[in-house]
Amino acid sequence: MPGYSSGAGSPGLSKQERIYTRYRQLMFYIANGILHDEFLAEDAVHQAFVKIFEHPGSVGDVECPQTKSYVVIIVRNVCFNMLRAKRRHDPLSLDGMEERAPPADDCCVAGLVEQNDAYRRLVAEIQKLPHHYAAVLLLKYDNGYSTKEIAEMLDLSAENVKKLLQRARKKLEQNLKEREAETV
Repeated sequence: MPGYSSGAGSPGLSKQERIYTRYRQLMFYIANGILHDEFLAEDAVHQAFVKIFEHPGSVGDVECPQTKSYVVIIVRNVCFNMLRAKRRHDPLSLDGMEERAPPADDCCVAGLVEQNDAYRRLVAEIQKLPHHYAAVLLLKYDNGYSTKEIAEMLDLSAENVKKLLQRARKKLEQNLKEREAETV
């Protein structure tokens, strides 16, 4: 890229530019690995940067391991959302039709819609937490990683991850109670 040096700490670049310069290739690699389509991967990276830049306070030091984990989580979630959306829009194939559930009645559909809405609200609340809390919660519960795997990703001990998860759950519970009190 003309005018850009390869260093993430280059003088004169804004924090957003430093984040982009530092993590764009990693994010593309992850997105392409999930989506197996370079054009979709580019779209996913773009969407992920938009999300990251919408919440500038979520990123501390550009070079810290938590920032790396945060951008990885965001791009992975964008990719998984894209895959889910693609599955919803793909026509039914005849392969595996016997494995598909029969059409649900209105009661079941309403329950699924309600569950999906509650899930989206919960994820939105998690994303409002400080990024180190949001990262461990999303890695654990949204992406299904074990405490040991999270510890390796974030370069922390398993005990630190357990403590972070405990504090994050407590903070999330407090925030949810406050939101509930506001709506009453």
